[in-house]
Amino acid sequence: MALVGAALRALGHAVPAPRGSTRRACPARIGVYSGWIGPDGRVEEAAGTAIHVMLLARFGESSKAGFFAKGAVRYVDATDHLSLEVVGNHPVALRNAIEALTRRWAHMADVDVEFLAPPEVLRASSAEVRQMLSRRLDVSQFLSKTP
Repeated sequence: MALVGAALRALGHAVPAPRGSTRRACPARIGVYSGWIGPDGRVEEAAGTAIHVMLLARFGESSKAGFFAKGAVRYVDATDHLSLEVVGNHPVALRNAIEALTRRWAHMADVDVEFLAPPEVLRASSAEVRQMLSRRLDVSQFLSKTP
C-alpha cells in the first residue's frame, strides 16, 4: 500500500491548512502530514495516518465510504512523496485533487494516486498526475452528459 509506505518514511507533526493555502515555507519541515480534502475543498490535516477516521468528524461524516462517495480525497504528504487516495472517477474528487496538486503540491516529483474502485495506481510527478487527472475529469464529465 502506497499510503503505508509514505507514512513509514518519516515522523512529524501537523499544522492545519485552510482551503487554497499554499505549502508552508519551512525548510526544516520533515515528517508525515496527512488528512482529507473534503468535497467542499476544505483540508483537514493531522500528524501520521492512524487518525483519519477521527478527522471525519470535523467534516460531519461518520464513515470513510460515505465521505469517499461524496468526492473526498485522502492524502499522505511525506515531504518527498505524496499519496492521494480516491474512489472511482468522482468529478468532485478529481477537481479537488487537481487543485491541491496545483496549489499545495506543485513542486512534488514523486506523487501517486490510488484509485480504490476499481483498483489502480498512477505514479508520476505532480504535473504529470495533474494532466492524467484532468483527462479523467474530462472523460467523466463527457460521459455524464451523454444520454
